[in-house]
Amino acid sequence: MMTLKALIIDDEIDICVLLSGLLKNLGIKASFAVSLKDGDRNLSENEYNILFLDNNLPDGSGLDQLPEFKNKYPELVIIMISAYDGDKEKEFAQRNGAIDFISKPLSGNIVKNTLTKYFKNLNL
Repeated sequence: MMTLKALIIDDEIDICVLLSGLLKNLGIKASFAVSLKDGDRNLSENEYNILFLDNNLPDGSGLDQLPEFKNKYPELVIIMISAYDGDKEKEFAQRNGAIDFISKPLSGNIVKNTLTKYFKNLNL
């Protein structure tokens, strides 16, 4: 069975550490970047199956970057994570390639349930 690899782009280190640990417990290898620029570089240098993308980052908006990421990496499963989770943001994310939008603060059960919806072969 293939090991899934995830990238987290979030400027909050505690979120990155928390989500990385949760993913590791689920058998998913995780890395993180704290800016869109670093995240884009990481995506271009490594192969990932999943991207957890925050909206408010020091160098721009994850929502604004979402269409470009989806265009450059069409097979990448993108999940938005943000405390700014209004209907407008969720609709934009869905229209532009995100498979889901998880509100902060993150819940381990919600992350797990979201992943099992899209990765049926996960042994969670």
